[in-house]
Amino acid sequence: MFDWLFGKRRRLFEQTPSEKESQLLNQGLWQARFLSAKHRDHLLRWSRVFIAEKNWEGCNGMQITETVQWSVAASAGLLVLAYPDWYYDKTQTILVYPTPYVAEVTDRGSLLTMNSTYLGGEYVRAGETIYRGPVILNWEGMSAGSSSSNGGQHLGFHEFAHQLDMINGPIADGLPPLPAGVGEEDWRTAFHREFEHAKQVVASGRQIWIDHYGLTSESEFFAVSTEAFFQEPHAFAQYHPNVYELLLLFYQIDMQSIV
Repeated sequence: MFDWLFGKRRRLFEQTPSEKESQLLNQGLWQARFLSAKHRDHLLRWSRVFIAEKNWEGCNGMQITETVQWSVAASAGLLVLAYPDWYYDKTQTILVYPTPYVAEVTDRGSLLTMNSTYLGGEYVRAGETIYRGPVILNWEGMSAGSSSSNGGQHLGFHEFAHQLDMINGPIADGLPPLPAGVGEEDWRTAFHREFEHAKQVVASGRQIWIDHYGLTSESEFFAVSTEAFFQEPHAFAQYHPNVYELLLLFYQIDMQSIV
């Protein structure tokens, strides 16, 4: 089974990129136009594999088009350029709504939501991530971040950052699997310190640059910071330099030098 899976994956990856795929990548991820030729080629091939391997479902009348698939795939792939064999294998299904959607309250600890508004027994959600379950997105939110820096926000980056966070287990805690040479306890201590500092700044009546939703928990701090790292790297590094450097250790791509 694994020989079949990885053999098919390898064959898909090795196919020569087409002009149409290149255009779809540009449309789906504005950063793609600034990547090096090597990174761009890898992201295009990686996205093709990701699209082929996942189950895609449109919800509430949403049509799954190539544009939708490439936008989602490219946002997931940009996060793992340093990890070419990572294909979010615990995620089999991508659900896409046309706009933010209403969902029932759940007490599952493995479920993470973005920008939730409580409506008496239900939540209006922009997206969700479920451990070993689907990633759920809305196209309105995806489109805003795919075509511009969008003030540092990107729904795809946010939800797939949660997936990376949960590679180590079902409880997202802001600690992804770190590369060799990066000490887990040192990273965790530094990340926790920055999270607490940001909360203290806001509690004192001052402002932080990143979305305050990131102060909900360390997992949300990681996801919101990931959005900013890839969408607005210069401003993020200016106002949260220590967090930028921590994420650079994990993502291993200096977005300040690219965009």
